[in-house]
Amino acid sequence: MTPVAARRAPVTVRTEGAVVVLELSDVLDPLVGRVLVDAVTSALSMRPERIEIDLRLLESWTDDGVCALVTCRELCRELPDGLHYRTGRGPGRAALLAAYTCD
Repeated sequence: MTPVAARRAPVTVRTEGAVVVLELSDVLDPLVGRVLVDAVTSALSMRPERIEIDLRLLESWTDDGVCALVTCRELCRELPDGLHYRTGRGPGRAALLAAYTCD
């Protein structure tokens, strides 16, 4: 019997001091987008200085999924240090650029 590799959670949350980091992996689709928005909403209750969304492990995205990034930006408007995105080259960077075309 071949072991099945465990899949990562689509949104992983951790704290780094006064910063909450939400790391996305695999695909940012509408379902993961809703999970991300819920995670940001929950993180805000911890009153962080800043929230960071890490897109470096993202493999792909959908148009509806990336619009969640704009919603997260709106939710984090009142944070002292705001919302930051961690990107590299590739799908994460492309997803962030695509988010700014959402209506």
